[in-house]
Amino acid sequence: MKEVSRRDFLVGSAGMGALVALGLAGCAPKGERKTAGEAQGGGSEGSARPDWLGEAPEIAESDIAETKDTAFLIVGAGNAGMAAAATACELGLDFALCEKNSFVMTTREFFGAVDTKWSKEAGFEADRGTLLNELARYASFKCNMDVLKTWINESGETFEWLEPFMAAGGKKPMFQGPSYPDPYESGCGGGKYYVPPIQHQYVDENFNAYSKPERNELLQEYIEGEGKEILFGHCLVKLEREDGGRVTGGIFETENGFVRINASKGVLIATGGYPANPDMINALLPIVPKVVTTNGYMTENDGLGIKAAMWIGADKQVEGTAMIFDRGGVDPDTCAGYQGEGDDRAFPGLFSQVKLGTQPFMKVNREGRRFVNESCPYDFIAHAASEQTDGVWCQIFDANAKEDIARFATTGCSNITNTFVKTDQTIDDYIKDWAEAGVYWKADTLEELADMLKLPKDEFLASVERYNALYDAQKDEDFGKEAYRLSAIRQPPFYGGWFGGNLLTTLDGLRIDGDCRVLDAGNKAIEGLFAAGDCSGGIFCGNYPEWYVGVAVGRTVTFGRHVARLLAGDLSA
Repeated sequence: MKEVSRRDFLVGSAGMGALVALGLAGCAPKGERKTAGEAQGGGSEGSARPDWLGEAPEIAESDIAETKDTAFLIVGAGNAGMAAAATACELGLDFALCEKNSFVMTTREFFGAVDTKWSKEAGFEADRGTLLNELARYASFKCNMDVLKTWINESGETFEWLEPFMAAGGKKPMFQGPSYPDPYESGCGGGKYYVPPIQHQYVDENFNAYSKPERNELLQEYIEGEGKEILFGHCLVKLEREDGGRVTGGIFETENGFVRINASKGVLIATGGYPANPDMINALLPIVPKVVTTNGYMTENDGLGIKAAMWIGADKQVEGTAMIFDRGGVDPDTCAGYQGEGDDRAFPGLFSQVKLGTQPFMKVNREGRRFVNESCPYDFIAHAASEQTDGVWCQIFDANAKEDIARFATTGCSNITNTFVKTDQTIDDYIKDWAEAGVYWKADTLEELADMLKLPKDEFLASVERYNALYDAQKDEDFGKEAYRLSAIRQPPFYGGWFGGNLLTTLDGLRIDGDCRVLDAGNKAIEGLFAAGDCSGGIFCGNYPEWYVGVAVGRTVTFGRHVARLLAGDLSA
């Protein structure tokens, strides 16, 4: 299996028993309300505490080698933490930024921002009420609408705030305009989605967002240029809280021993989700091993920040939510799910980000039958595959793929118009590396392709014949896919490739309110404790709303900045 590095992504209770014992105010009888950790189970028989949560470690006072004091403690130098630290630095708020690794985390560059000055100059403003309710509808309203509104109301300002930092690295803002002429008439996914123009990036002269330096590296330069130090090699061990009261700081393990950092104003957990923790995944997101074939996450994101907060009484979003892209390329024999044992468990796929996999070509299951509307959002395909044999699917297209892709007009990072359609590359050029690795297969006849892909020939050929008939009729009577996203499979050579889901991150973190304050099981804010990014919940449930390009990182950076502004007195509480 390919080794996954931190850069591969570019292609991430103690007190619970006491709360239950004491009972919580409200309508429910005392002692009957469960925290999210208890409700999600996973514990041994007779124990309310799930196995994945474990216990907060005991650290003797004699083992504390050093104590530091600050106003604002930030745990995690990722997309949220770096924004929080840069904002604190700018506003004169004393802070300590702790990161367990020796580097800042990889930047996610697609940034969902509402009503920036650039989108307004282009003549586009979002219908904020519709946007709010559409996002809530994605989550079946299992979300906190105040949290949603914080992103809607502040993301535009946050993206604009980044401009001088990005300019220092030669990056300029790019508003990518609407995906569809009428945001109320998206015409994708078998129905109508409201798709406002929110997609932004900072790009270099070649329109490359991921060229060096990245956003987090530029924020690091600013922070260190202002005389502030990022405390690398500081791994969070536990948070500290006064008995039933405010969170006072945390204890970190360093090469020089345990360090206590006291925070007089607040602690921000910005440690990412738990995609690299198989125990948490199996307990909280059982759909993942049913459909995922490749690691797309940052291997540093092990859920420790979420667990540390729960050990002192924080509550977690009840329903698990994974960000899964339909791009986990595999060979014809590979099934979804973990391989290996214990800490060595990993997904077996060959490539984590085969962007061509997202194109809405015909897709069939192990039995050679079409099973889904291929035009739906990324993780919807994976969800549908959970009902199919082995959790994988096969994508089929012919020699006219380039013309088909131009017509499909997909959105977000699946849009390969500039990197393929408008270039001199042939389809063979574009898939070369994937084909050599055994993800894509090419044949002069459909019969030969079926043999290569290990598909039942008769069923597969019948499925292709049916799909061609739907294309000729320009009406998908089987699954309701839009006519412009149908494609004929008649012109040799023919191509096929096997896929599963690519797990990027988890989105069901600590419950927060609109100010990113972490909530307990009684729905009360825990004084002094905040969370931002994938370690927080409240926005997504069950899926990632893919048509809202970059909403995840837009939310993450916006919330990190929000907490720093709040503690610095730059926002009203």
